[in-house]
Amino acid sequence: MNRQNPEAKQFNILHVVSQLPVGGVENMLLKVISGYDRKRFRASVCCLRTGGEIADKLRRRGYEVVVLNKMKGHGFDIGAVADLYRLIKKKNIHILRTHQYHANLYGRIAGILAGVPVMIPSFHNLYISPHRPKMHRRVFNCLLGLFTDVMVGVSEAVSSDIIRYDWIPRKKVRTIYNGILLEDYQEKLSKIEARKRLGISGSGVIVGTVGRLTDQKGHKFLIEAIAKINDVRLVIAGDGPLRHNLERLAEKIKDRCLFLGTISPEKIPIFLKSLDIFCFPSLWEGLPVALIEALAAGLPVVATDIPPIREVLTGAGILVPIGDTDALAQALKQLLDDSALMADLRSKAIKRAEIFSIENTVKSYEELFIQGLKRKGLFHEI
Repeated sequence: MNRQNPEAKQFNILHVVSQLPVGGVENMLLKVISGYDRKRFRASVCCLRTGGEIADKLRRRGYEVVVLNKMKGHGFDIGAVADLYRLIKKKNIHILRTHQYHANLYGRIAGILAGVPVMIPSFHNLYISPHRPKMHRRVFNCLLGLFTDVMVGVSEAVSSDIIRYDWIPRKKVRTIYNGILLEDYQEKLSKIEARKRLGISGSGVIVGTVGRLTDQKGHKFLIEAIAKINDVRLVIAGDGPLRHNLERLAEKIKDRCLFLGTISPEKIPIFLKSLDIFCFPSLWEGLPVALIEALAAGLPVVATDIPPIREVLTGAGILVPIGDTDALAQALKQLLDDSALMADLRSKAIKRAEIFSIENTVKSYEELFIQGLKRKGLFHEI
């Protein structure tokens, strides 16, 4: 297809990422690309460093994934820019979507040199997470922003950071929430059967959480809170560098804490079905998809009071201060002692999850593509 043909009905989109293992950003990319209108948009993916399981899934679904094997050292990799430039020219890219700092950097430089009509970088995390962004990154983002059509933050909190730290005009920033397939979380299994499939024995009350075992996710505060509550078990899904330390901390509640390790995305709905309460004690987030999944599963939620979580819940859960073990324990006790509150939060959770459908996410991006193409005179209504 010739880029200069305004009557063309199909446009080429290239997504650029560093790599594609199983992870939040990577899983979201898989869902969004799979949702595009294939009659209008032809999507492909470029991994700067390595591929991964999500790359394999994309290939099985018929999408081309190119792995450059770049960024092996610590300095700026001019070869990554050169390879991206050649790929963009070869594939005649109309829309360039980049994700996270390095892909946003290399992708936009190559896109500018190749004359890509529409460039849309995505930002998935807060800038203070936990440290302030490096000044050189802010300067690069600011300068590249001059050549960027629109920047996407996955939450209003993230969008506000782009404006504040990168000195980007508000009119150039758009918030588009990450979405999920809501029907995937309306699991038909009984709670008992869900627990059996995951190897969770017993029928008592279970509080659960899912996330990588790092300081960011605040698991230690949840373990300490559960220690203050009788007759409640804690089940943690996920793995990471703090697992050994957290298992040692959990010795104080002995057999009331179970670490499931990493579970596949396909099993997350089953895991959520096995729970009575979902707890998310994270210290910082961009947009917590795990929390959205819990809402879609109709679980009452207790979570930390930080802007992105507050933005997701908007009253569909109980918020507690960061790192406040006593407040966390008290909120969990409040739910356990109030069945009416539990029922009310379940209802609010399901209703709130509706705005985070993957259909809404894909539609928002496609509208953004069309707006950009129209500004460049490449899209005419048929």
